[in-house]
Amino acid sequence: MPLALRYENKIWMVDPDLDTARWFTRDSRWETQLRAAVGTGDLVSIEHWQVQAKPPTGDEELRTFTIRREPLSTAWLLESVS
Repeated sequence: MPLALRYENKIWMVDPDLDTARWFTRDSRWETQLRAAVGTGDLVSIEHWQVQAKPPTGDEELRTFTIRREPLSTAWLLESVS
C-alpha cells in the first residue's frame, strides 16, 4: 500500500484508516509487441491503487488519488485526483 504521494510539490500522506482499493487490469501487450524474452516477468498486469491522502500540515481537505504502475516499471503514474 502506498504510504505517501508527491502532488503539487507537496508530500501527501495516505490515511491508512480510510478505505483503500487495489486492483489489476491487463495490458494488451500482445497487440503491440510480438515477443518477450523468456523469464522477463509479468508484462501485462497493471497495478492500480485508490487512496485518500492529505498534506502533513492538514491545511487542505482529504483528496482521493488513483495511481497506477505499468508492468515491470518502478514508477507510479497519477491517473486522477478528486
